[in-house]
Amino acid sequence: MTGRTAEGGLPLSENIGNTELRSVRKRPGKTVTESHILDSAQELFAKHGPGAVSVRQVAEQAGVTHALVHKYFGSKDDLVKAVAYRADSRRAALALESPSLRDAYEHLFPRMITERQHSMMLVRSAMEGVEYVDLADRMKTSGALVAIARASRASGAAPSAPPSDVDPRVIVSSITAMFFGWAAIEDWLWPLADLDPADKDEVYRQLLEVIGYVADLALVGNETHATDSAARAGENEGRDRTNAGPPRDRPGSGASEVQPA
Repeated sequence: MTGRTAEGGLPLSENIGNTELRSVRKRPGKTVTESHILDSAQELFAKHGPGAVSVRQVAEQAGVTHALVHKYFGSKDDLVKAVAYRADSRRAALALESPSLRDAYEHLFPRMITERQHSMMLVRSAMEGVEYVDLADRMKTSGALVAIARASRASGAAPSAPPSDVDPRVIVSSITAMFFGWAAIEDWLWPLADLDPADKDEVYRQLLEVIGYVADLALVGNETHATDSAARAGENEGRDRTNAGPPRDRPGSGASEVQPA
């Protein structure tokens, strides 16, 4: 005896099974859903700051239930940590693969720009008073960079020559970014780089040395130009001497003169 049939002639039990199968296929997996929730949270945190965003708003943005966000990530603080860790883990791996501090930053900078929302979310978190220590067990990039910097210094390798073609506007923009960046996330920088706030005056002095070095890049082009001009002047003087030949005796110079017979 065959079971009841639905439209199309299939047994009803098979039709129901196929419907359930199609439903399962359309439902995104846990990994995809988690990634979508993190994307939504990062976008909202970057735009408004973690303090101004609720888990319910993240759920609405991601198109999932409030309960599902809690199921996957726990509390809101846990969600903030998950967003922070996702990009930082990739950056830390990239830093650890770099042979030098310069190489690390050259690879990290494009990623920081393309992952700008994550960077903005971290800055907003610092400005809102989120304690860095709560994220320290997961934020590994800065520690890796400090280790590379120390290893670079210990290696005794010579630094690269300063660039000679930096646009003055880029120099000013870089220094401005350092000023505002330090002011915005200073509370994180002390634990992030394992600096002692008790040494604040000395840290500020060294920071001004770094800023002064960057500011002096505006003079590098002038220095190169002056060196080139001096070299060209020396070359011209050498050619003039060659073309003039040996010095000639001048009347009244004390040199011997030919007397008439």
